[in-house]
Amino acid sequence: MKLIDLLINSAAGRPKEIAIKTNEIEITYRQMLLDVQSLAEKLRSAGCDRGVKAAIMLGNSAEYLISFFAISAAGGIIFPLSQQMTSRETARHIERADVSMVITRQGYKHLFDKLNLPHGITVICAEYDTDRNLRTEITISGDCRADEENGDVALMVPTSGSTGTPKLVLLTDSQLISNMIIYRFLMGFDCRNVVYCTLSMHHIYCICAQILTHISMADTFVINKGPFFIRDFLSAVERYNITITAFVPFMAILLAEFPEADQFSLTSLRYVTLSGAKTPKSKYTWLTEKYRWVRFIHTYGMSEAGSRISIAAPFDQSYPPESVGRPMPGIAARITDNDGNILPANTVGQIEVKSSGIMKGYYKQPELTNETILGGWLKTGDIGKLDEEGNLFLVGRKKDIIISGGENIYPSEIEECLLEHPAILEAVVVAQTHRLLQEVPCAFVVNRPCQKTTSVDIVKFCKSRLSSHKIPRSVKFVEKLPRLSTSKIDRNELRKIADNL
Repeated sequence: MKLIDLLINSAAGRPKEIAIKTNEIEITYRQMLLDVQSLAEKLRSAGCDRGVKAAIMLGNSAEYLISFFAISAAGGIIFPLSQQMTSRETARHIERADVSMVITRQGYKHLFDKLNLPHGITVICAEYDTDRNLRTEITISGDCRADEENGDVALMVPTSGSTGTPKLVLLTDSQLISNMIIYRFLMGFDCRNVVYCTLSMHHIYCICAQILTHISMADTFVINKGPFFIRDFLSAVERYNITITAFVPFMAILLAEFPEADQFSLTSLRYVTLSGAKTPKSKYTWLTEKYRWVRFIHTYGMSEAGSRISIAAPFDQSYPPESVGRPMPGIAARITDNDGNILPANTVGQIEVKSSGIMKGYYKQPELTNETILGGWLKTGDIGKLDEEGNLFLVGRKKDIIISGGENIYPSEIEECLLEHPAILEAVVVAQTHRLLQEVPCAFVVNRPCQKTTSVDIVKFCKSRLSSHKIPRSVKFVEKLPRLSTSKIDRNELRKIADNL
């Protein structure tokens, strides 16, 4: 079974149901499938086939959903990209992943006109016109290159690592679909849902918890194209009778703190899944008491695990509010020490998981793959514990990833950018605690002798090179960086300083 089959089955069973709603367009499942098939034929004519990597750079939109399933229908490998990336970031991702074609819209085409790549790529623009017709055009032609070794891969997603180079996770159709089916079973949906889709569609969280799950159920997607605003969400719930959405913690915090929520009717809302980081217990408790008819559901997952690992469902059981539920059926979890020894209940250590949904591997990184998956057990890189009842608790992260509003940020990429500034001698970026976003990047900078720069200058420098969420929120100038006895930079000390700025 392939990802496209989820849509085919829903279109056959409920062709007249509304699949997609935006401010501009409304599409039934029958029309969605027809548009997917039309775009898939365009992709095939351009060379898309088994093992060809096709990127999507469209942002949250009806066109994104069409492109996602069209690539699957054509036999290619889906590679979602953020529309917030600069030309430089886009070029790095495309070259790193050996992408052959990109689906985008006319407004983003200029990014690909300027790319300096060692090979040509095909660029296809796909957009709905005012008459709700999908217009597609091949604007740049290039050669398609099939990856025969990974012809069984359905989805390739970039995920942050402890180095400046993103890891590219390879997931097959069966890994994604099996994980989704278990998740859907545990959620126990007893009605058709209207889904408010505000998470970035290029995220594995959105792809698995929303796109695959609810397309397979012929549910309706109400797509939020812009940034998340709590008032827009509340208005959408009232206007469209939204039943389910997925939040990262800052969204839950905004809902808990919004003073005018009582002005909106939220009676249709039944489920809010929470993932991406830990939602503060105080906010979670307040929400569950305020909106007693809504199930706020803690979940935990990662790209390498085919997404979902644990969930606080089914709902006839109780879960500590600090936990992220229990491992889903078919997923084993254990806590180990640095030597790989299994630790007893309530002992903090490294989280490892095992299931049929574990990734095929990292693209072109066999050594890292073998280090990450040992004997079928995936080393998540997260720190946590399991209690006697099997509830999983997240404690921290082994790596230095910064999670900001659900976005994973690797400090080395920002440091690399900062070191390109002519006045900067050394730079280190660490996580700084933030009330809404959980964490934001904080930069510590050592100027070159006889040269000076300002925080305003540094932020301006980064804006032309990095996505907005990666730009340091604060810059601290220091004469020297604290170091350990091994001469490595003492990041823990810098985190303490950052939280006191």
